[in-house]
Amino acid sequence: MKERIIKYFTDDERDEALNLYERYLLSQNKNITVFGRSFYTPNVWKWFENNLSTRDFKVESDGLFEDAERRMVSFNNTYESPFPMKLIKIQNTSKFTSLTHRDFLGGILSLGIERSKIGDLLVDKDACYIPVHEDIEEFILYNINRISKVVCKAEVIDSLELIPKHSFEEEIILVSSLRIDGVVSKITRLSRAKAQAMIEQGQVLIDYIKIKDKSYELKGEERITIRGFGKFILGNSIGNSKSGRIKIIIKKYT
Repeated sequence: MKERIIKYFTDDERDEALNLYERYLLSQNKNITVFGRSFYTPNVWKWFENNLSTRDFKVESDGLFEDAERRMVSFNNTYESPFPMKLIKIQNTSKFTSLTHRDFLGGILSLGIERSKIGDLLVDKDACYIPVHEDIEEFILYNINRISKVVCKAEVIDSLELIPKHSFEEEIILVSSLRIDGVVSKITRLSRAKAQAMIEQGQVLIDYIKIKDKSYELKGEERITIRGFGKFILGNSIGNSKSGRIKIIIKKYT
């Protein structure tokens, strides 16, 4: 299995995946619940769920938000112990200056925090909600007083009912198959030839992985990132049109 990980993941992700695999082995060998130490991108947590989870040994992920991209991973969590994460709300107290997703992310990373220690950032009105590894909870609370010179207030949110949801724009596309070039063509409203060129140039990522094979078959529920067009979630098929084409729901992050 270690050889498969080395072969599958790129240089940037290989060490992270191998470290997570060591956590898996620890859990399996000692028959205990073990959590990964980071928030992982979809290509990592999906691979572990799809390849290592069995009926008797569960590999699960959680990012707090519905449709979360960056998630923590648990191994053999038989008793459903809580993941070692906290949800922090950073409130923009200014009535005159708005802060963007980029502002909030930059403010957190400027504290010297690694990107892998925080999950998705969800900006809702004048606040940003961020799942963080419990090890850095207090550090963020005590140090994130300003973002882009704007005074902010940080607090831990305990009630999951207060968690907002990602905002999406939904549309239905019709495709003859789930080939990546056809799906990208429909999403971007470009010709199939232009979609193929974008794929071959590495401008399309599926679950954070560059896919340059224009005939690659999508499976559903993948995250599709298209340079210049944004990020999308490919839903499952909802049926066929009268002409026999496949109906797919596409959700675009807003």
